[in-house]
Amino acid sequence: MSVYLDHAATTPLRECALEAWTRAQRDLSASPGNPAALHFGGRRARRMLEDAREQVGACLGADMHEVIFTSGATESDALGVMAAARGMRGRDGARELIVVSGLEHDAVAHQREVASREGFEWEVLPVDAGGVSELPVTVNGGARSSWDGRLALGSMTLVSSEIGTIQPVDEFASRVHADGGLAHSDVAQAIATMDVSFRRMGVDLVSVGGHKVGAPAGVGVLVARRGIPMVTDRPGGGHERSIRSGTPDVAGACALAAALDETVRERPAFARRSRELREHLLTHLPLGVEATVGESAASSAIIHLSLPTSRPEAVLMAFDMADIAVSAGSACHAGVTRPSEIVMAMGRSEEAALGVLRVSLGHDTTRADIDAFLGALPSAIRAGASLDGVTHARNERNEEG
Repeated sequence: MSVYLDHAATTPLRECALEAWTRAQRDLSASPGNPAALHFGGRRARRMLEDAREQVGACLGADMHEVIFTSGATESDALGVMAAARGMRGRDGARELIVVSGLEHDAVAHQREVASREGFEWEVLPVDAGGVSELPVTVNGGARSSWDGRLALGSMTLVSSEIGTIQPVDEFASRVHADGGLAHSDVAQAIATMDVSFRRMGVDLVSVGGHKVGAPAGVGVLVARRGIPMVTDRPGGGHERSIRSGTPDVAGACALAAALDETVRERPAFARRSRELREHLLTHLPLGVEATVGESAASSAIIHLSLPTSRPEAVLMAFDMADIAVSAGSACHAGVTRPSEIVMAMGRSEEAALGVLRVSLGHDTTRADIDAFLGALPSAIRAGASLDGVTHARNERNEEG
């Protein structure tokens, strides 16, 4: 029987989401209509969409009118960072600086290319040895002096998708606001274990991906405080507050609302169970394997391990042959053997940044799954270590030649 421990990449579709999606599709087929249409079918579709919007808002501690449906967290991140930054610069031409943490998902980090083309400056905050963002120095309790009123937007993920560390988003947002900028956070990895409330976080924008909470892939949410300036680079029919045009995926929105609702209701129990599973895993690790970051600073659902091998492809192959799905890093890096930029930013060597493994838990993870992983771990490490020796020998021959 296979074991799935890669929930930070994607988590299985929840039954409630499948039922909501199927029911919505049947209703839409029986009474077709674009939500923008004025006839009875359009009005029905619009009502379904707005009911889903209200439910999502309630789950995220936001007003329903702040909820913008997207195709997923990647699009939400792109809109949340760049549309808001453009809007701020449109109000004040001096605001051309975007500041992000060094632990952002590629969906945020790669906006640097877009920002550069559009004439924005880009600043990345350093990461400390424990995998937590270092906040900028303040002057007289205010904003960082080097920002000096130039900040358009700051972005900091709430939980690192790779190493699982919890970031000081609230304090970061306060410093961003002190300089007059907007604050954005990707909370996709936090919802299952943390009490995520848009109102209490103190940020202006929040991104969520549906498939990280058991909804179908292809639907997500950007929560954007009303009244903030946003300029999209993809104008169209004016859907979703004219920020994300395109005919909405009504069934996807209904499925996301159902999945989020169940995730939030199960959160206390899952947070408790994931802590127990994490503790069980960490207390039974073989010699030479250790947690990359401290337990107190990390999400209970993401366990990042440092291994005594720098051949992650061999480790992953061994687990795959044992029918156990784990990851060497974030899913967007899967299939490419390269050192973790985040681990290197923590001050680790390139070799150490290669020898890492991410185990991530979901609502259906059991102790038996963890035991299966622990049982397969020693042989997976041996598989990597055997290639370490081959690589070392080749390097020695190359040096002699």
